[in-house]
Amino acid sequence: MARLGVQSLVLAAGLAFGASTLAETAPTGEPSSEFEQATVAIEQGAYGEAVDRLELLADRGFVHPDASYNRAIAYLGRAHSQQRAPGDLGRAAHALAETLALRPSDTQAETLLDAVRSEIGRKRARTGGANLVARPRIARAITGLLPEEVWGVIAALGSLSLAVGIALRFRTKEHGVPGALAIGIGSLLLVLGGSLGFTARHFRRTSTPAVVVVDEARLLDESGRPLQGRGSDGNVVPEGAEVVLLERHAGLAHIEWGNGVGWVVGGQVREVAGSR
Repeated sequence: MARLGVQSLVLAAGLAFGASTLAETAPTGEPSSEFEQATVAIEQGAYGEAVDRLELLADRGFVHPDASYNRAIAYLGRAHSQQRAPGDLGRAAHALAETLALRPSDTQAETLLDAVRSEIGRKRARTGGANLVARPRIARAITGLLPEEVWGVIAALGSLSLAVGIALRFRTKEHGVPGALAIGIGSLLLVLGGSLGFTARHFRRTSTPAVVVVDEARLLDESGRPLQGRGSDGNVVPEGAEVVLLERHAGLAHIEWGNGVGWVVGGQVREVAGSR
């Protein structure tokens, strides 16, 4: 989608969606008021004001897909205006990823996120920067194929099949072959579902999806020094890239990006609320 396409989508579809209020879902009158004022600011082209108001809501712990979506619209509007600031597209990508985490069925947010990533990719291609998408580690890729609950169901079915197979195998000779088959299938499903379910649970509890919200984040070691032994391009995580946040320590963030693991300045990545 061309840059003009992103702009038209922002102005036509995005602002129309952002015109709604959160009066029914806001916990107090103050968030609703801030949201409405931010919406008016977006409609008037005062994107900087809208960003400030919506970020203030986020800082206060207010989480809602409409607020995240409108924050993305505000950042996109600012990115395509004279008010633009470095990292606006990355922050828009983060807000849209947050919208989808909170409301997975939001096809409009998904379409707009694809458009933002395409624009970031074209911008980096013009400067010869690193790719926006990195292949995830194989363990994360496999466990991510199915929800954690589904792996649990697979393990439970395997346990049931194993129990039935044992009963058939040792209680009646005529059912020896079916029993052995049920034991084999059940054992496989139990090991597969159990191990992958445990791994998925471990990933969920020890890491959080995050997005790079600066032009580029350079990978560092734990002391804050640039990583050695890799090409300069391999040490750079581009704006808008989805990473896995492992921990924060002493102003740094420990992240996983593709097969690479390193530290970046803490403010260069932002967690995706609602992803757990």
